[in-house]
Amino acid sequence: METTYSNAISPVEKLFVKSGQIMAVRQWDGGQFYEIDVSLPQVNFEKWDTAQAIKCRISPLHYTDYTPAIWDAAEKICTLYIDTGHAGQGSSWAKNQVEGNAFHYMKIESEKHYPMGSHLVFLGDQTAIGHFCALQQLAQQDTEISGFINFNDAITAAAFAENCAWLPLQPTIAYTEIHTQTDKWILDNRYKIEDCIFYIVGNAKLIVSLRKLLHTHGIGGSRIKSKGFWQ
Repeated sequence: METTYSNAISPVEKLFVKSGQIMAVRQWDGGQFYEIDVSLPQVNFEKWDTAQAIKCRISPLHYTDYTPAIWDAAEKICTLYIDTGHAGQGSSWAKNQVEGNAFHYMKIESEKHYPMGSHLVFLGDQTAIGHFCALQQLAQQDTEISGFINFNDAITAAAFAENCAWLPLQPTIAYTEIHTQTDKWILDNRYKIEDCIFYIVGNAKLIVSLRKLLHTHGIGGSRIKSKGFWQ
């Protein structure tokens, strides 16, 4: 059962909470994914040199991390990509947002994930879209990006191709497909593997299995960067 979102700030939360404003909300076809533009006038975006995590208030005294995906430092606006294809307070919060709502958060912290090397390979599930967008924005313009992103359903995968056309990742649907495609990609690109840094982002099962797959190809831990989003 979904939780009703409360915008009332308790006296305790007022001691540490910061505020912004919801500027726009866009729901993808299929209803499993939301884009939320947030104005954060107190944030100095110019200082960001790594992916960030914003601890967003999704209900009274309950906060969860989202990655600011795309940001405009001059306008002080960033976009959050939120997977709502599962039950939870974060999904409920996202579905209840409309333009003009207050946005509350505790803090913004560095994820210590930043672009390394001349070729970035992104592997993840649909919760990783924002994180991958952030890394792409931080990367140099001549950085090559490849990879695969796994979706819960074909409708959301198609919506990704339409709404994130700038992110050059191939969508997969079945859990086994991202492993098969990754394995094939490594074999086909053996000549440039030494130039690649792999970023694996998503749920624990996916991270563990993909790390094992990379290890079987001799790709060491120093060239694998992982980030888990726990649902």
